[in-house]
Amino acid sequence: MTDHNTVPDSPARITSARVLALFAADYAAASPDGKLYINGGFTSGWRFPSYPAILPTLGIAAVLELPFQDSMQDRLLRIGLRGPDNQELPVNIDAKFRVAPTLETQFGDPAQVPFAVTVTNVEIPLPGVYHLVLWLDGVEKQSYRIRAIQTLIVPNFPSPPQSA
Repeated sequence: MTDHNTVPDSPARITSARVLALFAADYAAASPDGKLYINGGFTSGWRFPSYPAILPTLGIAAVLELPFQDSMQDRLLRIGLRGPDNQELPVNIDAKFRVAPTLETQFGDPAQVPFAVTVTNVEIPLPGVYHLVLWLDGVEKQSYRIRAIQTLIVPNFPSPPQSA
């Protein structure tokens, strides 16, 4: 089997950074070998009986694809959380990074860059639609939608005693 190159569908495909993935999870971490470890990934809703509510953990995962010619350039990643009224909430992740070709990289190959973080005790002020937003070098590139829903409190009634 031989490697073969395919023609990109557009010039932007080989010259622009892309977001391959951005999503929320219960837990997210990245390992040094580039793997993402996700628990409860691609969540689309939070359910709480009352608001404001505290989300114990919010995992955030992203994978970027950077063009080959962007190797060895300083880049700035920012991920934030917007509330239902488009307000910025106090969830801000900032990362300054630089990508270098690996030993396996062939000339022209883009770099895949995984990011993951778990934030604790996130306050969710009210029900509605929230967005994780990813900026790369100050430009908004992607958002991920999550709905916060108010649920009914279901009382936990003890079981009736068993007669012998």
